[in-house]
Formats: sequence, structure tokens, C-alpha cells
Amino acid sequence: MKKIFVVLNLLLLMIVFGYSVIKEEKNLKKATFYIKTVPVDPRSLIQGDYMVLNYDIAESARMEIGNIRKGYIRIKINDLKIAEFIRIDEEYLPPSNNEISIQFQKNGSNIDIGVNSYLFQEGTGNKFQKAQYAEVIELKNGKLRLKNLLDKDFIKIK
Repeated sequence: MKKIFVVLNLLLLMIVFGYSVIKEEKNLKKATFYIKTVPVDPRSLIQGDYMVLNYDIAESARMEIGNIRKGYIRIKINDLKIAEFIRIDEEYLPPSNNEISIQFQKNGSNIDIGVNSYLFQEGTGNKFQKAQYAEVIELKNGKLRLKNLLDKDFIKIK
């Protein structure tokens, strides 16, 4: 009886793990777009293995956000696949005409769009200082996944 229980638990674990892998593979195949980065606190590079990211769309949103604590930044994806700020919305709007909504949360003066840090191998931070764009994937309901950091020529920084 114990063996059957163990085998069933292992089978269930394998199914859940397999589903997670398939879901992640699907996400990585989704279309990507780029968000222009803006200068960040250089101390985050000195601290070790991550850097804090900030984006031009978040800076534009900060000017219009008012008292809204949570909401959506509506962006247009131009012909170069670069995100351009349009407006702030309190409700999620589905994608249309190269426009999508990005979920945000206001924390004090910071606008968090869910991809505000990048992890890298310790000691390799200097090469990421030249990052000009973040390559992102839209997941579900305005959530983003950071895929890569790119230089000014849209070349992946490794």
C-alpha cells in the first residue's frame, strides 16, 4: 500500500513538473517587444549579482499617475517593437492595434511593472551597464517576463 502511495505521489509530481515546463516553453515562444531603459542607481551593480532597472514608460507614467496605486500603463508597440507610453488606465484592456496594457503598482515614488531587476553572475555587472533595452514577453493580463537585456543595437548582452 505504501509503495502505491509513493508511486502515485511521484506520478503526480511528474505531471505538475511537466505542465510547468510546457507552460514555460510556450511563454518563451511568445512574441517579444522592447522597453527602453533609463539610468539606474549604479550602487545596485556594486552590490553583487543583480541590478535595479527603470524604464522610460514608467517615467512617463509617473507624470500622469496621480493617486492611483495599482493599474495599467497602456503602451503602443511601434514598428521597431519598442514600447511607447500612451496613458494610464485603472482597468485592464485587452490588446488591440499594437497596444497592450502593462500592470503596475506604485510603491512610494517607484512604479513597479514587475520586471524591475535583473540577476546576473557575480562579477559580471559592468557589461550590463550598457543596457539600453529590456526584451520582454507579455504573459497574461498585463504581466511581463524579462527575457534579456540588450545594448543600443538590440544585441543581447551575455
